[in-house]
Amino acid sequence: MLMLKIDKKRKYFLMAMVFLLVLGGIYRIWPEIQGMGGAEGEIAIKKKQLVKYRRMVQSADNLEKETAFLRKALKQGESGLLTGKTSALAAADIQKIVHGMAKKSQVEIKRVRVLKPVDVGESHYFSIPVQLSISGSIRQLKEFLYQIMGSSKYLTVEKVGITVHRRRLRRGSNKHMESIKADITVNGFLKRSDAQVQ
Repeated sequence: MLMLKIDKKRKYFLMAMVFLLVLGGIYRIWPEIQGMGGAEGEIAIKKKQLVKYRRMVQSADNLEKETAFLRKALKQGESGLLTGKTSALAAADIQKIVHGMAKKSQVEIKRVRVLKPVDVGESHYFSIPVQLSISGSIRQLKEFLYQIMGSSKYLTVEKVGITVHRRRLRRGSNKHMESIKADITVNGFLKRSDAQVQ
């Protein structure tokens, strides 16, 4: 009876050993078995990966081109900004520009007042307002405003207040001469990184 128990234990032990040897053999030759039947599947997977990588590289190239285009457009767009390093220098730049325009359009600048710089939204730019008091005719004022709007620098007219004065040319004459006095606020723009607001 004891003999049968030992034989049963040996039998189970031998069966376990055979099972482990078969598993080891299968593990050892499994890559070759897989290679024979799955080579086409593996090639298809590699092709898909290559296509995916090519698309990624192509999209990266497209992004680089778009970034370069946007940088160029930004640089070109910022060429119309004022060039002063501070808001005071930018305001002086505006004054120089408008004095040249006033000379061309023959308006007379009576007074210039630099106002406090204003943040433009949450952007990287400041608006530099300069208030002008000018006098001249309607035609001269129109020409002056036209030059401001057509400037190579980004200048905008924020406010315009106009007062018209009429006077007779001679006593007893029905002819009148009109002169205009205008208060105009002209804005220029300065990049924030260049500006140290004073």
